[in-house]
Amino acid sequence: MVDPSLYQGSVPEPETMLDEDEDEIASNISADSDALELRAEVERFDLQQEAFVARQRAEAAGLPYQPPLPRKAGGRKSKPRRTTGPRKAAKLPPDIQFRMSLANEAFQQKDYDKTIAHLSEIIRINSEVFNAWMLLSTVHETLGNREQAIWCRISAAHLTPRDVPQWISTAEYALECLEELEDGTSEKDEVLARAYACYTQALETDRSNITARTGRADVIMTQGNASKALAEYQKALSYRPWNIRTVRNIADVALDVKDRRKGADIARGAYRRLVDHLQAEGTFEAEEGWFEWSDLRIYLEFFTILEQWQEGARELKEISRWLLGRRSEAYWDQWVDDDREWDIQDDRRIVVPEFEPAKFPPQSYGQGLPVDLRAKLYVYRSKLGLEYEANLHLQLLDPDRQENFMDFPDCLKDIAVSLLDRDRADEAIRYLDLYRHIAITTGDVALDADFSVCQGRYHMARGEKAAAEECFIAAIEEDEDHIEARVQLANMYEGEEMQEGREEAFLLVREAMNLEARGGDGTGRRRGTYGPRKPREGKPRPRRPRDPNKKSNYVPRRLINAEKRRQQELELAAEASRNFQRLREVQDRALAGDEQAKGEWMKAAKNLIDDFRSYKQFYPWEKYIKFLGYGANVQGQAAVPARNMKLAAMEERLRQNLAPAEGQESAIRVPIKFPSEHRGVTFDTWLDLFLNYAFALVRAGQHREAYVVCHAARDSIVWTSAESTFLIHVAWASCAVYAGDEETCVAIARYFMRDYMPGTDSYRMFSAMCRVCQTPVSWYTSGPAQKFILRQIKTMDNIVMRRDNNAGNSTAGAAATAMTNPDPNSRAAAASDAPNDIGLDVALLTIYGHILFTTTSYTYALSYFARAASLDPSNPLINLSTGLAYVHYALKRQATNRQYLLTQGFAFLFRYYEDRLRNAKDGDGHCSVAERQEAHFNIARAYSLVGLASLAVEYYKRVLAEGRAGSDGGGVMGNEDLRVEAAFNIRTLCYLLGDVEGARAVAGEWLVLE
Repeated sequence: MVDPSLYQGSVPEPETMLDEDEDEIASNISADSDALELRAEVERFDLQQEAFVARQRAEAAGLPYQPPLPRKAGGRKSKPRRTTGPRKAAKLPPDIQFRMSLANEAFQQKDYDKTIAHLSEIIRINSEVFNAWMLLSTVHETLGNREQAIWCRISAAHLTPRDVPQWISTAEYALECLEELEDGTSEKDEVLARAYACYTQALETDRSNITARTGRADVIMTQGNASKALAEYQKALSYRPWNIRTVRNIADVALDVKDRRKGADIARGAYRRLVDHLQAEGTFEAEEGWFEWSDLRIYLEFFTILEQWQEGARELKEISRWLLGRRSEAYWDQWVDDDREWDIQDDRRIVVPEFEPAKFPPQSYGQGLPVDLRAKLYVYRSKLGLEYEANLHLQLLDPDRQENFMDFPDCLKDIAVSLLDRDRADEAIRYLDLYRHIAITTGDVALDADFSVCQGRYHMARGEKAAAEECFIAAIEEDEDHIEARVQLANMYEGEEMQEGREEAFLLVREAMNLEARGGDGTGRRRGTYGPRKPREGKPRPRRPRDPNKKSNYVPRRLINAEKRRQQELELAAEASRNFQRLREVQDRALAGDEQAKGEWMKAAKNLIDDFRSYKQFYPWEKYIKFLGYGANVQGQAAVPARNMKLAAMEERLRQNLAPAEGQESAIRVPIKFPSEHRGVTFDTWLDLFLNYAFALVRAGQHREAYVVCHAARDSIVWTSAESTFLIHVAWASCAVYAGDEETCVAIARYFMRDYMPGTDSYRMFSAMCRVCQTPVSWYTSGPAQKFILRQIKTMDNIVMRRDNNAGNSTAGAAATAMTNPDPNSRAAAASDAPNDIGLDVALLTIYGHILFTTTSYTYALSYFARAASLDPSNPLINLSTGLAYVHYALKRQATNRQYLLTQGFAFLFRYYEDRLRNAKDGDGHCSVAERQEAHFNIARAYSLVGLASLAVEYYKRVLAEGRAGSDGGGVMGNEDLRVEAAFNIRTLCYLLGDVEGARAVAGEWLVLE
């Protein structure tokens, strides 16, 4: 693959690249090449001559001619082709070798322009010179053109497709600049894609290459696909099962996959197999590394994820014993629930019969166990309920001995969590205070969200709910994906008596479940394993700021601390006021077309609308939680941890408590006391903001987001009046029309026809909205639309039939009354009691006929056009539709009486034509040119449809004549002029009939652009 941009502007002319001596040498090389080519031609001619002579001699002797078989080298059988490595490169021609020597010499002299010129000439002559591409890559790297250098290396690698080391080196070279690129940029994605392609090419040649396999898995992991990276690492481990680097990679990826329990099980098995192998070999050295204490710490993390406390304790003791050189003391495995092996003194160990005090030094027992592993052992024993053993470990984890925890400060939080689980808050605060002291004094650890949760749990145990609430909310603000903070806050709010507390608890639980469904780990982030703290080199790396565009819809509200809650409300009100002020400032410039002002207006409007939608008093409960994204249950997890089951149970309990009782939905629709404004702004202004923001979104090409805004306005309990609902749906329909979304147009039109204003205007609006959408009529003629219109017609028919039946009964009763009571006043009163005249809707019948017409169901369409014509026989549109239906039906292949159908069709068309011309005058007597043009044009189109081009041309000429005579162009049609369309059709028909001159004359007179 050659990138032509590598040589733009850097290749001099061929005659300027060589001096006179070089030209002479090159000419000699070219002469030698010509001599070799001539010699090959002579040898080929000699072979053909010998074959011709042999054929002549065989024919003279009467024998069949048999050409000689091709000779095999050495006369031996050919061996199967080897595919394990690259093929040996062919020897370069002398002229290429000479130019390569010139390029190397120029490169050594640091004349890079001349080097690029020589190499470009070599590639022009023969683009398959590997060394030329590699040297060109080196030159571009020296000049700082890394992009071009990478492309040169990739081009060189394609010349040796089976050279695995070359592909690997190319991928590694492409990844060297990865740390300099920012996440999420196209440049970084492109670099990763190139490296992935190079590693894939290497694996196509050698599937067992561990470097290429792990390299590709590293690239996949960097791209963010942890599950695919885990599968790739497993493949690599199948080829090299004792490679500790691959095992560590599996462990690292297993903490990032969506199903963390499945990943933990895979990583645990990989570590266990490696430990068994190393123990059997009697060494700590594995392939590409040594098994160390840090590997044990990583290994134990998976038992915590799987909540296998007993197995974790057993593995901790066994592997620690092996690392301390006491693997032979396997008898300690019999003491499952006893940790006397790791006591500091021998008081309890000497009771064991197999124990020999002088066999191993004391440092290989309790004194040699790292403090973080002892903390882990304490946690395991606490989870198992072994209080005695847990207290013995806790006595050795004295927080007053600060020097023991300086290298392992994170274990202090685990100890505090375990103590809080056992309601020992007074002891837990000592470890939390030590962690805070280490974080403040050293600066190497941070007071993160985990610490805030622990601090909050301590305050909860002390009954200090306000302080606990602040800690939990601080943890969520620090890490917006922290699950445990939301669970603890939900537990606190659930115990509140007021319903608002239970609502907040439900929202927190739903958000926690959503985070877990996305692959969270319970703390919101993957925490690194415990290990000795290393001194930091240079300044600490700053924490990346949170992306303001990805903030959560739900912000926890303070319910316990009333002062903080009031302060939060004041801050939100001030923020809304600033956004409204910003809207007023940039509105005029945005309407004038300033793109920057438009962006600022939309940003402020979005913040205001999000603030309005987050106010749950304005929405029904189900609509509110749907806005927050908590409407659906979490599904799709094969293995559900116990914590998830508890969350699910808590969520269901809160949902049942918050769900309205049957028959109370309408009662909670509107609160008893409803405010007249929000954030100091009237609700009419808020509605204008919603609709204007929807219009701005659809103009920006975000019609789906515009629909969401309109839907949010409709769902609110604020705007329930008929006027507000009408405005919302009209705006919604306008967005759909602007976006060309016929499906939404049909849905909104059905609302007007069914709920808001059933009648002729609604039916006409349905047709108009479908007409203005510049899309195929798929939804206009769809099954649901047809069924809806047909149901409307049937409903109308039932009303009319019921009217007729009631009218007949009333007439009979009136006649009997007249015979018995001759008073005329009584007869008038009886007549006044008859129902009002309810007629069929012509627009509805015509719409359904047009739907059937569009679907080529002409016979059925004619029946509905006939019903409409019986109600309004002089309607030009009905006559036009009926005539076109007959004509189109006559043109179908299976038409029974085509002549009759055409006669009927043109009869209705001319009735339309005459009515249109007769009614083409307004009340003042002025002629409507547009309507007469329309009548002439439609008749011309009908004649053109049946192939009568001569008659069609005559009516098209009438359109042109009307255009010359008319001046006002008014009427119902407005200023629409059909002369250009008529002239274009005349030109086309003249050309098809062979009248080229006539076509040219019409085009010259009517179709010339001015």
